[in-house]
Amino acid sequence: MKPREQPAWAEHPDLVAFYSDHRQRVEDLYPSERKFLPWLARRATSILDVGCAAGGFVNVWRSYRPGIRYTGVDLSRSLIGAARQRYPDVPFEQGDCAAGLPFPDAYADVVQALGWLHWEPRYAEALAELWRLARRYLFFDVRLVAETLVASTTVQRMALAGPWDGRTTTPYVILPWPTLAQRLMALAPVRLWGYGYWGKPAETVQGIEEPVCFAVFVVEKRSPAAVPEIPEVALELPFAWLETWGGRQVSLGTHGLDGVLDDGGRRST
Repeated sequence: MKPREQPAWAEHPDLVAFYSDHRQRVEDLYPSERKFLPWLARRATSILDVGCAAGGFVNVWRSYRPGIRYTGVDLSRSLIGAARQRYPDVPFEQGDCAAGLPFPDAYADVVQALGWLHWEPRYAEALAELWRLARRYLFFDVRLVAETLVASTTVQRMALAGPWDGRTTTPYVILPWPTLAQRLMALAPVRLWGYGYWGKPAETVQGIEEPVCFAVFVVEKRSPAAVPEIPEVALELPFAWLETWGGRQVSLGTHGLDGVLDDGGRRST
């Protein structure tokens, strides 16, 4: 796929202004991200952060794993310029994920895609590229609804660090849970973990009044030499898992997803 023409929002000054002061400390993690990121850091020596913004997650990952090899990539040239200035010891590249990124297969133990797939109408192509780049884990977030058959797209005003300029918007993509679930199963993972909760979109989002599910997933690749097996599925989500989608749903037990992650970590290390 050819790279798209650079969207106007990608170089908006609000992006650099906002991400220079936000999303750079452990305290900035959302509860759903905190569910997985420390666990992943204990199992990874390398991370590719797709949608790295101004590079603040360098600090977050190093807080949990000081020696981790971090690479950042973002669609925005302005953000990549800011990241290179702030972290001159870290490699950063500008690139369009859905059109293909300049990295080899299985580039990093963990591929992270947080905070931008809900701005990407080409989410299916982006997910395929993220999966190609992951050696072991894909870690991403999306916005979900329960029953619809197709993704819906509205718009979000670009107003992160100041008032809206009256013209710049991003897409706001909401995915149907059944479509995403089946797409993830088609990747043939060994494990799928997910955590999410209902919430109201930001006031800058237009055209949707109903709550959406803010959901984070970790999808684990099977080893190339591994014998194929039925994927394990463990979810703390306000949605049902259908047997027709495949996978063996794991009981969360009294400790919820935390207990499953601990057990999965021991068995998969």
